[in-house]
Amino acid sequence: MGHLLGTDHQKRNGKELNMAKQDRSYIGKGTIYLKALKAGIGLMPVGNCSALEISFEEDKKEQKDYTSVGGGNVNVVSRIDSVTGSMTALDLSADTMAPALRAAVKNEASGQVTDEVITATGNDGELLPFAYAPDHTQAITVKNAADDSGLTEGDDYTLTANGLLVVGAGAITASGVKVSYTKAPQEILEAMVSAGEEFCLFFDGMNEAQSGNPVSVTLHKVKFSPLQGLQLIGDEFAEVSMEFEVLRDSTKTGTGISQFMKVIQAL
Repeated sequence: MGHLLGTDHQKRNGKELNMAKQDRSYIGKGTIYLKALKAGIGLMPVGNCSALEISFEEDKKEQKDYTSVGGGNVNVVSRIDSVTGSMTALDLSADTMAPALRAAVKNEASGQVTDEVITATGNDGELLPFAYAPDHTQAITVKNAADDSGLTEGDDYTLTANGLLVVGAGAITASGVKVSYTKAPQEILEAMVSAGEEFCLFFDGMNEAQSGNPVSVTLHKVKFSPLQGLQLIGDEFAEVSMEFEVLRDSTKTGTGISQFMKVIQAL
């Protein structure tokens, strides 16, 4: 009997020991999705992101022990003061940056632009930008705005990525030019035109350290802070750090139901 009890005890201890040794290491990969809470659009992908982090700020109230020289606390009350987060976006699409730029986004289809009038001074080296990004695989024609006389590339102007440069010795004058071209498919972002929206953030993730087991994180309500910077020229791939605050979602109710975030990990 003693031997049997001992064996059973060892098995139980062995099981407990194995559970204690279970590997729960984590390397996260996955896709972030956002849904504007006041719009009729579902969760949409943000694109490639190299980081997603959540931080918790504590508000701690301490009552010191003044009855002895040893110090210490008699009591302490700790509350969560705020929940904040950040993500680093590598796909700098207009839709990705819009939440942190308080922006409106419009998609413009390819199409013909005819006789777009651009004002000029006629000074050498003056840039005359087009209203839309042109498709350089298609013809671009430039005329004098005053009399519709044709202008010649090289003699009167040189083309740039988004417009043309005036050749001072040419025929472009203060009357300006008319340009005709094919606009490329493009997205147009108008920054700082709206108040900050509230979003639901969903992380559709995998734990690479656990054979790609599913991991999901739902932040029920977040609001993005304005971007602190936007890298436009550089030698390295650009990235954008977008910071946000996690807000309480009063629509989430019930015992044990968080109004801030939910995390699910497959075992």
